[in-house]
Amino acid sequence: MKKTLITLLLLIQVVNLSSQNSKIEYENFKLQENKKLVWQKIYDNKVSKDSIFTILSGFISQNSFLNNLKYKDFTFSGYSNFLSISNTKGLSLAVQKEFNCFVKIEIKPNKYRVTISNVKFKPVSMDFGGITFDDPMELESLAVRNNHFELRKNKKSKETLQRLNSDFINLLELKNTKKDNW
Repeated sequence: MKKTLITLLLLIQVVNLSSQNSKIEYENFKLQENKKLVWQKIYDNKVSKDSIFTILSGFISQNSFLNNLKYKDFTFSGYSNFLSISNTKGLSLAVQKEFNCFVKIEIKPNKYRVTISNVKFKPVSMDFGGITFDDPMELESLAVRNNHFELRKNKKSKETLQRLNSDFINLLELKNTKKDNW
């Protein structure tokens, strides 16, 4: 009886911990303690630190989203240029505008880590009889519950995070371009 009770309590604890993660993590987004969302992904690359730097330098200089980043000590960082989500159909009006964000790319042997934070969408200017709204929209206001430490569960917020995740992966993954030797 005692073993069954202990097993049951452990099972409840495991279920509780896994449900907590689903409240603060979605795709590659994670909610930080300060209620800010961070997107983070590690890319494996079977080459040296210097080789990754060389490859990323060329990639970043030709990437219109990233070409503002500065380099220091095997880290590229800075604010991105503005870009739109590739597919905004069905999303909130606020995310149908261009956005920019803070990007940090850290290089280690055989891998690099991309961290994106402070995602802000250009303002949607509205005038309601002399009252205008033209502040940039932060991703957190769309995806984080106001009075709780968790992500919103509604369809639009999850779709926004899903599409941003997909766009970030497509923008930041180094693709092997094979040349045919014919």
